[in-house]
Order: sequence, then C-alpha cells, then structure tokens
Amino acid sequence: MKTRAVLLLALVIAGAYAMFDEINAYNERRFEDLLQSMDVEFQSLVFTTPPIFGAPAKTWVIDDEYEVDQLLQFLQDYRVQKLKPEEITLQDDIEEFNIILKDGTGNTITIVVNENLIIQNSMLYYRIVDGPLDGDWIVRFIASNRS
Repeated sequence: MKTRAVLLLALVIAGAYAMFDEINAYNERRFEDLLQSMDVEFQSLVFTTPPIFGAPAKTWVIDDEYEVDQLLQFLQDYRVQKLKPEEITLQDDIEEFNIILKDGTGNTITIVVNENLIIQNSMLYYRIVDGPLDGDWIVRFIASNRS
C-alpha cells in the first residue's frame, strides 16, 4: 500500500512538473516559429540609426531579397519569449538601432538591437531569450547595407 502511495505521489509530482514545464515552453519558442505563425514573406529592410553627436537619425530602405534572407537566417538561431504588458519597458525618448522587416501588406517585425527586443506588427513584444544578439554580426550587416 505504501509503495502505491509513493508511486502515485511520484506520478503527481512528475505530472505537475511536466505541466509547469509545458506552460513555460509555450511562451518561449524559436524565432523561426514566430515567422511561420505570421505566414508572410518579407520583401524589404528598413534600417534606423540613432542620432549621433547632434547629427540627425538616419533611415534607409533595402529591397534586396538576399539581404532579407541573410537577416532571417541570422535570427533563426535565437529563441524568443513573449512579454506580458507589464514587462514592456520601452522609453520613447531614447533612440535605438532598429531593423524593420516589411512585407507587401504592411506586416512588420522590428528588431530593437540594443534592447534585444523583437516587436511584431507594433503590438506583440518578444525578448530574445538566448541573447544578446551578436553585435559584431549586426554591425557588419548594417555597415554592408548602408546607403
């Protein structure tokens, strides 16, 4: 009888652990899964650099499919986790390095480089779980696409 009780208790504990683990895994996923849920094909990149030493912020657009694919391949190695509204702490008065992926119908994904943040369609916020982003790669990517 004690053996059954111990086995039942172990089963309940294992089940509770599995449920807890599943709930946490639900919010964390691969960046590639985020893209698949959107089911869009991005066609352009919009780069924005913050103002430096009084110079105005710079923004430019790249419509090169190869460059879009390069960025998506780089990001697919990262995992993201959806943020709850109370976890979002963006400050609008601070300019950031941004890269925006756009498709033809207005869907966007914004990568806020310094914050390791991904914003889907200006509504859903995700943090990069296994970041920070590789800054050297991002700097080379921005520099190679500077117009």
